[in-house]
Amino acid sequence: MKRVTLSDEVYARLLGLRTGLRHFERWSEQQAHAAGLTPAQHQLLLAIRGHNDPSGPTIGEVADYLLLLHHSAVGLIDRADAAGLVTRTRDAEDRRVVRLHLTADGAERLEALSALHLEELKRLAPQLPGSWEGLAPVQRTHGFVGSRAMPEESKRVRSPKLSIARVYDEVGQDPRRGVLVDRLWPRGLARTDAPFKTWAKDVAPSPQLRKWYGHVGERFDEFARRYRDELASAPTHDALEELQARIARTKTVLLTATKDLEHSHAIVLRDVLVGG
Repeated sequence: MKRVTLSDEVYARLLGLRTGLRHFERWSEQQAHAAGLTPAQHQLLLAIRGHNDPSGPTIGEVADYLLLLHHSAVGLIDRADAAGLVTRTRDAEDRRVVRLHLTADGAERLEALSALHLEELKRLAPQLPGSWEGLAPVQRTHGFVGSRAMPEESKRVRSPKLSIARVYDEVGQDPRRGVLVDRLWPRGLARTDAPFKTWAKDVAPSPQLRKWYGHVGERFDEFARRYRDELASAPTHDALEELQARIARTKTVLLTATKDLEHSHAIVLRDVLVGG
């Protein structure tokens, strides 16, 4: 990669842009909770409604939108179905294919959330040009303008084949894909059955943060913020870089023993690795 000398102003703009995007993400999560949805459910509803086929997306297509393994997407859809947000129908031409649609309640909640998001984006719009201005030349020196100019390695880093799953659900799967991201070995799992060869314990939350969180759902937003801060600190830098290099090369599954994937450190780690 060609070395580029950047001004202090460029770093300040990048900081402002990324901070603004993270504030928007947190604001979006808060709006979803206020509407009685989890952020994952909000994204699911948007994936279904935003799909360009009027017959509705398949479960596999939704899994791709959400960067989830098939069985993880099924679990999310099952919970949304039980909550009266989505329905399943059989494809008219191929009865083996399941299509997804929003219920009236799901559509109403998504419409209200989408209107709020459009208003917020409209409010933020005047700030964005100032953040982007002057950054394009820096991007061009790295070959990041347009997919045709982007090197193959950079494409893989920006669009990694990365997902998360429960370690117990992956027993019997290819261990070369799995990376355990828990600090403790999963209870009841024999070493010979481990569906992973790599154990990245150094990227797991600190014992203090893990104990404070205690998987209390109301604390998740604050937990995610503190965990992101830990990941940005020096002690985890090398381990995080190793994971980033891995996902640039090969399809990877981040594994955890946590039951609630939607409120686990693994989903935060995944977002950090893909630049979210």
